[in-house]
Amino acid sequence: MTDPKYGPRDPLSAEQVAAAVAALRANWTVLDAEPMPAGSDIVYGVTVRDAHDRRREVVLKCFRRDGPVEGRSPERFFVEVDLLELVGRETAIPVPEVYGAYRSRDGLPAPAFLMERLPGEPPLGVAAEGRAAVAERLLRESGRYLARIHDLRSFDAFGDLVSGDGGPAVRDGRATWPARLRDIVDDSLDGLAGTRFADLAERLREYADGRFDELDLAADAALLHGDYRPGNLLADPGTGEPTAVLDWGAAQAGDPRYELAWAVREFAGRAPVGSVARARVREAFIDAYEESRGTRFERDAAFERRQSFYLAVTWLVECRWFDAWWGGADESAREARAERLRENVKELR
Repeated sequence: MTDPKYGPRDPLSAEQVAAAVAALRANWTVLDAEPMPAGSDIVYGVTVRDAHDRRREVVLKCFRRDGPVEGRSPERFFVEVDLLELVGRETAIPVPEVYGAYRSRDGLPAPAFLMERLPGEPPLGVAAEGRAAVAERLLRESGRYLARIHDLRSFDAFGDLVSGDGGPAVRDGRATWPARLRDIVDDSLDGLAGTRFADLAERLREYADGRFDELDLAADAALLHGDYRPGNLLADPGTGEPTAVLDWGAAQAGDPRYELAWAVREFAGRAPVGSVARARVREAFIDAYEESRGTRFERDAAFERRQSFYLAVTWLVECRWFDAWWGGADESAREARAERLRENVKELR
């Protein structure tokens, strides 16, 4: 994600970073701090000396009030703390330990939290040839982790999650999944006005209306990570074993099959539908997901039709946010992706 409002600009002084860390861990001393790129919030990698005179690598994350994501709020930002603590407490999914958090502090960016910095590297290029065993392990473990996330909590409504008194809660929820999905589609279509994809809006609206009329989209409201992709994971580059699942601030309550469509698309490196790379990723990921949940999808025509629609919705969302996600990318990569999205829309049936 490369809009100028996404990192790595440096909005905090060294004194502000030190003060924020001190507000969370008074007996820790900041030795060094560097802004971290590619985030919608203010994120710093910080080296500290703790109370036992040991060096620690930690991450300071602060709410960015001028961030690029519409609808963000302190409560939406703070749900990540709730989820990191919940997932760390109730699962074996590797997530950072939260060392401290505050909702407000005079003179400091707020809310903010401090967390462990886990080892590993972003496992980009999962679908690349040449390291099949490493890619297979990453895909299967990531599929199992996503299944565990989806089984962790259920909700009475569908929508974005915020930090509530009793943990993650749905804000301004919808009673049914089709209603929630319709909001996602309509908001994205409305947001195409004035973009390079404005001319696709009518075609996409016609397609979406047909799918809403045709498909059975009934679902239970499960916990969704909200942005489950290789860029939000860390992994051991030698083995493919995931070492961290990060960035829970986009969590929502929704249909797990919708997040599966997004995850397969992202872990396949956005490979075209029907490609060998995408088919390989899809099979490994969903097989491990089903194995972890102890149940299999009935992969009939209705299932495939629904998943195709969900995939098309992810394309629509990407068109809506194209400038934010691709604005700072290499021009050739950006233009190639824009053309691929147009081809995807042309091929919708």
